[in-house]
Amino acid sequence: MGTYVKDSGLQRKTLQEIRLELESALKTVFGQDFETSVDSPNGLLIGSLSLSLANIWELAQEVYNSRDPAQATGLSLDFAAALNGLARKEATACRGQAMLYSLNDYSVTIPAGSIALRPRGNQEFSLQEPVTIDPASCDELIIVDEGFARDTDYVFHFAQPIGDLTFNWATGDSRSAVVALSTQISTAGGETDVLENGDLRVFISGGKVGVSTPLPDDCSIYKGALGEFATAPGAQTCEVGELTDIPTTVSGWDRVRNYEAFIPGSDAETDTQLRVRRAAAVRAIQSRATDDAIAAHLMQDVSGVTAASVVSNRAMQVDADGRPPKSFEALVVGGTDQAVAQNIWQNQPSGIQSYGNTSVEISDGEGVGQIVSFSRPQAKYLWVKIEWQRYSEETAPTNDEIKAALLQWAEKEYKMGVDVISMRILQGLYFGTTGIGNATANVAITDSPTDTPVWQGVVSQIPIAPSNYAVLAADRITIIEDT
Repeated sequence: MGTYVKDSGLQRKTLQEIRLELESALKTVFGQDFETSVDSPNGLLIGSLSLSLANIWELAQEVYNSRDPAQATGLSLDFAAALNGLARKEATACRGQAMLYSLNDYSVTIPAGSIALRPRGNQEFSLQEPVTIDPASCDELIIVDEGFARDTDYVFHFAQPIGDLTFNWATGDSRSAVVALSTQISTAGGETDVLENGDLRVFISGGKVGVSTPLPDDCSIYKGALGEFATAPGAQTCEVGELTDIPTTVSGWDRVRNYEAFIPGSDAETDTQLRVRRAAAVRAIQSRATDDAIAAHLMQDVSGVTAASVVSNRAMQVDADGRPPKSFEALVVGGTDQAVAQNIWQNQPSGIQSYGNTSVEISDGEGVGQIVSFSRPQAKYLWVKIEWQRYSEETAPTNDEIKAALLQWAEKEYKMGVDVISMRILQGLYFGTTGIGNATANVAITDSPTDTPVWQGVVSQIPIAPSNYAVLAADRITIIEDT
């Protein structure tokens, strides 16, 4: 019996080698005159047997390769990664909290499974648990000015700590009615926020706010309660204020909005991504306190983390991105704040300050509270202006089709720290539609979706900091067809 696994690896026989061996073996048994030509009956049988044996050798090669993480795929790669204590990351859902509102003056319950819609891409989000909206004790109120009159008393019966409040928008008050009402509610002990559409949010940080009948005229009051929404697992995002539509009527549910960005969802880890993560883990997982090790432990140990990187400032002065001297910043997508902070504490260098836009108190090994900071990537709002000409030999797209193609491309392109390159945006245009001839893309970035864009030109590159990412929406895409 031969030895087929040697220092150089598996010595796989070729189909030609197998055929020659069979012909030689048969001639040894039946004599050198035994007919083995390829078109003879014996030759045809030898060919068939050779092919079957070659398939077995191919199977042996695949089994042998499955032990090598660089060549293994699918389940075989999962087995190889498991030897290093790693498991393939499953697809995760984009999830987060949004406020559900009702105009009813009595308590209503919105059932689990109710759907809210992110208009960008018509993405559905499902309510995870039933939400009860009680006007007497809710998470916030929205007051909509339906025509407040001057010099008229409007009596609001708020729950404590605000209490009953009489609002009078006096002649000569240069403020809008909503701003004047906001000031009066704040003075009475409430907290307020005037939204971009002019509506007024009323809330109590860490507490409840309520209102009872009779309600004043000339305004509508939406009562709100927080609920958790999630998509089906997959790479989706939901930025601040994007969850706004209710596609199917649900009794008592009149409005929805998210005031914080959702935790992004992710696709299942690909073979390539798992190989890269395994290689990084092998290099770093046994160490502590290095940038690579902190990031590797976040990716490996914290459920829901889909991206992590760490940047240190080793200098004795504040760096260009605002990091204090001798500090590090972990940039993390996914996972709960508490789990992320605890993992960073367990792996960070002793005596070195953590830095970021999110701070969480955790307990150290002695049960003492410690503050750990890290950063959640912040959205930068991308604006795109497409000018295009028709290509007469193909069917021209509609504006909606162009926007859908760009949105689908941008969803995959713009990860954490990826710069905006105007000409690269044309990939989404050409690969996602037909009928486009010459085209240009002008771009702009703003800090808020309501800011005015400053266009950077059709050949431009906008840097995106490592702690930020660009996000595109249909209402920030302008389509101009040149005729």
